Amino acid sequence: MPIYITKPVDNPWSRSLHLLDENGNAEQVDQSKLPSASPLFSPRVGFNWDVMGDNSTQLRGGVGIFTGRIPFVWVGNNISNPGLNPNLYPVVNPSISDPRLIMSDKIIPTKDNSVLMQSSDLNAMVPDFKWPQNFTADLAVDQKLPGGLVGTLEAIYTKDINAIYVRNANLGKQTATLRDGRPYYGTFADTNFTTGGAYIIDNNDLGNSLNITAQLRKAFDFGLSASISYAYLNAKNAMTTTEIASVLFSSNPVKGNPNKPELGYSQFGQKHRIVGGATYRHDWSENFGTSIGLFLEVAEGNLFTTSGGNRYSFVYAGDVNGDGQGGNDLIYIPNNQSEINFAPITDGSGNVITTAQQQWDAFNAFIDQDSYLSKNRGKIAERNGLVNPWYFNLDLRILQDFSLWISEKKHTFQLSFDILNLGNLLNPSWGIRQVADSRATSPLTVVGQDANMNPILNFDTSLKKTFIDDPSIFSRWQMQIGIRYIFN
Repeated sequence: MPIYITKPVDNPWSRSLHLLDENGNAEQVDQSKLPSASPLFSPRVGFNWDVMGDNSTQLRGGVGIFTGRIPFVWVGNNISNPGLNPNLYPVVNPSISDPRLIMSDKIIPTKDNSVLMQSSDLNAMVPDFKWPQNFTADLAVDQKLPGGLVGTLEAIYTKDINAIYVRNANLGKQTATLRDGRPYYGTFADTNFTTGGAYIIDNNDLGNSLNITAQLRKAFDFGLSASISYAYLNAKNAMTTTEIASVLFSSNPVKGNPNKPELGYSQFGQKHRIVGGATYRHDWSENFGTSIGLFLEVAEGNLFTTSGGNRYSFVYAGDVNGDGQGGNDLIYIPNNQSEINFAPITDGSGNVITTAQQQWDAFNAFIDQDSYLSKNRGKIAERNGLVNPWYFNLDLRILQDFSLWISEKKHTFQLSFDILNLGNLLNPSWGIRQVADSRATSPLTVVGQDANMNPILNFDTSLKKTFIDDPSIFSRWQMQIGIRYIFN
């Protein structure tokens, strides 16, 4: 039962705003009230059944509801972004004696020595907000097969019960429809509140995922054990996550109503992944043994890094739908030149550097070279519709054990030698991964609007390809040596 102990400063200003909910209906927002405590139940049941009674067929699985906490910085953002609350400085201005606070004209110390201030944006949470929950069902079978093989087939399905998304309650109603079918706004819900957005943390239940894995493994009598597996993942949700709640709205690529984000691919997770491994061990004597292992990975989607997930969205550089946010509008992929407006690119003196025709020719070639764009002409791009290309990785590990008996106890020193991305060591053109060029994911820059509010665009004709070689450590071979002392 989540309970928020902190009591924010009363905010009559937020209650006075004329805001709109996700359906365009009037909504009163009280930033100074955190969600009420509500219990979250997580019942689960699982089973493991030896079908034949001889361990040849094992059926296992379960269903349940799982609950997780939210990043608490989002709750902190709600408190630290009260908008123009008249109960906070500068409307209220008590004496400030702390010299560290005199430097700012927008902060105020409170009785408990915390610091509060007005803000341009307003953050709030719906009164019935719930922590994230999902329903998960798992079913798997482990089967002994001829030849000493063991096979596993497993499927995991997950469905959101309470997912999280953020909407802007200060977004006005739709005023036009653009040529590609998306809504255009261009207005505030409360025309007296034009300094920022009213970002509301809310719940939806749109997300789901399916993960299927198949594996074969075998242990041989002469010291070799090997396995190979294939995994398929299809994960979708309604929000691209970020660290700060105040930018969750602006960072979520959309093609329709930004306050009702559509289901789209999750930015995390490889779509297809093949993993293989083999380990051979030979004991030369009671005190001397050698193990050699190889790990193979072939996957579509690259690996998750701190800079983002495995997928990308094609978005405009600029605000197309008039929601006050740039860089979150998914591009329309034109069938032909008549469906897009390019403006000539000029220099500082007004001389044309690149004509509209040249930009179309270059952009059309850019679409043709990209498998996702070329297959989706005439559509608005999907959120995270672009996947990193396939990659190949091979790692090598060698372990050497040296054992000694001292006072009837065995002491083992294990020397390890690892080469990560062995292929790149053997050939510098192997083991190279690719990622999307940052220019390629925002290929079109908004430079104006026509009479019907459709965007007028520029395209950088030097952009030729979507993907470039990944310069990170993932594309380079690495070597490490270790030693471990094992005793009992």
